[in-house]
Amino acid sequence: MAPLTVMMPARNAESTVATAIRSITRGLPRDGRVLVLDDASDDSTAAVVRDLARRDRRVGLLESLSTRVGVVAAATALLDAADTPLVARMDADDISLPWRFRTQLALLRRHDLDLAFSPLVFMGPGRFAVEPQPLLSAGPESVGLELMLNCAVAHPTMTGSRAAILDAGGYRSVPSEDWDLWMRLSLNGARLGRTSSPGLAYRRHSGQTSAQPAWKAALASDSTSAGVHRDLCRAVLGHEYDRGPGAYAALAGPGARPEQVAAAERLIDDVAAQASRFPLAQRLSLAVTAHGVRVLLRKNYPHSTSGAHGPG
Repeated sequence: MAPLTVMMPARNAESTVATAIRSITRGLPRDGRVLVLDDASDDSTAAVVRDLARRDRRVGLLESLSTRVGVVAAATALLDAADTPLVARMDADDISLPWRFRTQLALLRRHDLDLAFSPLVFMGPGRFAVEPQPLLSAGPESVGLELMLNCAVAHPTMTGSRAAILDAGGYRSVPSEDWDLWMRLSLNGARLGRTSSPGLAYRRHSGQTSAQPAWKAALASDSTSAGVHRDLCRAVLGHEYDRGPGAYAALAGPGARPEQVAAAERLIDDVAAQASRFPLAQRLSLAVTAHGVRVLLRKNYPHSTSGAHGPG
């Protein structure tokens, strides 16, 4: 398989970055490397990475920035700096499981995929809180359907073709830059898949961006990603599910209009109806995703009704 660069943005990660990097190198192919971008940390993150780099030639520090650039700019800089055909993603506070790259690279080869992902094992909040995601595989067609409901594959578990990511336009400055990219990749004809074995221990904490109300509000009102979502729905199912933000606004969180909630309900119904044509694991994955998204939608909109079916 072609050489691989694991891209890791890091900010104020002095207490976790060494463990994260060691977990990668433990399972990294012999010709792989880890490239870290320190995003203007206030602590000794860069010094920790430099120390590891002195002892392991596979580890490199792209640069230590003096001004914070944020997630999207850091991801773009790492993607630009990676000079290998394959790239992977990892956060500086997570733990890569020993078999991650072996199973993902095998999946890429076996199914001629452009990108491979894995389920997560969640850690925290709290010392003893551990929760695995459902261990269900997914193929290109079923992933495309799941992506119409939520961000069905985890960014920190991504391994795949750098060229495919660049061909889809790379990262964009939107609230959910990963979901936006995966939808564009699917629209661009890229083949995405997910292993059935977990690849990453993912650390959850209350300060995460995705847990903040302001981020959720920005996600729901993001017309750029809503347009991609609409295009994906039309390409796969033949319907846009309402004009404007449409179903996307309701799927992204609270604050949507009743007609947008109704469009989201119809979309969930139509995606769930596709499950029967897939092999068992993918059928289960689609069913679990559709059920989970429906439960969350009804939690956010307890007074909505689901009487209408069909295209929006």
